[in-house]
Amino acid sequence: MSTVVIGAGLAGAFAARTLAQAGEDVVVLEATAHLGGRTRTNREVLEHGQVADLGGSFLDIGQDLLLEFCVEHDITLKPEIRMFPKGPDARYSGASILLGRMVIDETRVDDADRAMLAKEVQEALDAAPPGEKETLKAWARRAGLSPQAHAAYVMQGAFNPTARAELVSSWHVHPGDIGRICWILADGTDTMARVALEGLEVRLETPVRLVERTGGGYRVHTDSDVLSCDNVVVSASVQATRRIGFDPVLPSWKVEALLGTPLSQGGKAVAQYRGGADIAAAAGPSTMTNGPVSMFWLKQGPEDTIIAMGTMADTGDGMLDDEEATLASLDRHIEAMTGVAPERIAGIIQNWTTEEFVGGVVNLGTGGFARRAALGAAVGGIHFAGEATGEWPSAMEGAARSGQRVAAEILQKRRAHTDLTAAPRS
Repeated sequence: MSTVVIGAGLAGAFAARTLAQAGEDVVVLEATAHLGGRTRTNREVLEHGQVADLGGSFLDIGQDLLLEFCVEHDITLKPEIRMFPKGPDARYSGASILLGRMVIDETRVDDADRAMLAKEVQEALDAAPPGEKETLKAWARRAGLSPQAHAAYVMQGAFNPTARAELVSSWHVHPGDIGRICWILADGTDTMARVALEGLEVRLETPVRLVERTGGGYRVHTDSDVLSCDNVVVSASVQATRRIGFDPVLPSWKVEALLGTPLSQGGKAVAQYRGGADIAAAAGPSTMTNGPVSMFWLKQGPEDTIIAMGTMADTGDGMLDDEEATLASLDRHIEAMTGVAPERIAGIIQNWTTEEFVGGVVNLGTGGFARRAALGAAVGGIHFAGEATGEWPSAMEGAARSGQRVAAEILQKRRAHTDLTAAPRS
């Protein structure tokens, strides 16, 4: 075969699809039992045929590759959602989300108080803009925010869950990179990987143990097989890539980039409730909290049901492994917004931190362009994809684009080799 793709997330799926469409012989090896990587969707737990997205949940405006892919393949998108309004001066900023729904200490923050907090933060952002590498807490202290505004501002760092929301880099929230205008996939976000991989050879529950260089190519070792190929695409997470043996050993600059790229630690909480219309009116489209479920958004379903999907940081308190305690906390957030104890009919928690072949939620942008370039650079015929290697800030769009990038690298190399061997001898 010509290429072995390691990982069946969006990066691997789009790499494999692009190569196969160009006539390459491709096999995809996936360590888990699931397609989609961190876009995993559970279709068993919720009632009325509804799905629970356990990882990536929505597509943002500007994610043109994936939006076009959905349209092209009739993947249904729910109506446009604005997770939070524009800021006090009618533009998106780090103050925007403070105008949205908010629960602090299981108490709803009223409209007037949110407007006051947003106004203070916006004035501070205008007077002393944060540096791109400055954390939320560092800027809040430098800007001299009041304790209330300080607390509210740093809460939003948990939109992309990290071990400590306040330590997120400021560029994630000002002017912000997700949630302005977005769409939820009706049948779950892993539908994109499932469709992209249709007709291709995918071997699930097949972790790769060793990638070995041979005289003319590579041998990829699994627990039960050895596959020979010309090229290898490593699209697994940084954590999973660190688990693979390479012979010869990867160069030091690549190893250092892999070791120096942390993953955010956390997971996802999903709960389904009756009384969907009332919950949507009080808590929609999203609510930010300082509880274990730090940010949740809503998706209405049939029979007046509604699904709340929320991000959770792994703070070491055990909540990600205590499903009932976490869902009960989400219930209390809903109650704070509606004034009525909600009737929960189903729920599920996903802890990405403890996933053996994932090890986190998203790869953090530590190191900027230089780190991403090192992570994405090929080593001979071993090509590296994944959202950690891309310039696009969104995990899903960045992953898909990185898959197309490595496919283009392989195809370009193939064309150059063909042209060289086909050239007439003088």
